[in-house]
Amino acid sequence: MLRRRNKFLEEGYNCVLCQNSMEETIEHLFFDCPTTTSRWFVLGIIWEENVNIHEKIYIAKYGFMHPFFKEIFMIGAWVNERAPNLTSWKSAFKEELVAHLIRIKQSLHQSIRLWLDDL
Repeated sequence: MLRRRNKFLEEGYNCVLCQNSMEETIEHLFFDCPTTTSRWFVLGIIWEENVNIHEKIYIAKYGFMHPFFKEIFMIGAWVNERAPNLTSWKSAFKEELVAHLIRIKQSLHQSIRLWLDDL
């Protein structure tokens, strides 16, 4: 019984998105996982390597070229674990972003909708 429980715990710490037996750390899940990096790339967010987490976000924000980086980053991270593949994730992301427009500054709505149409 103990052996089975230890095996479960070991598997429980691995990234469920990339299936590469990588430990699911914050760094891996948000910035290094091949699954999530491809999703960020679709959104136009590129993470700088070899810098700390704060610098990654700062650099990505200014490389994003739109005034709604924070909104895209937060919703992208939120939706990340709920969709198993890129197509379903993209659809879920779009739905979630539209649902959150009520919480986003009205002045950003038009630019967000135009950005979404191009996504």
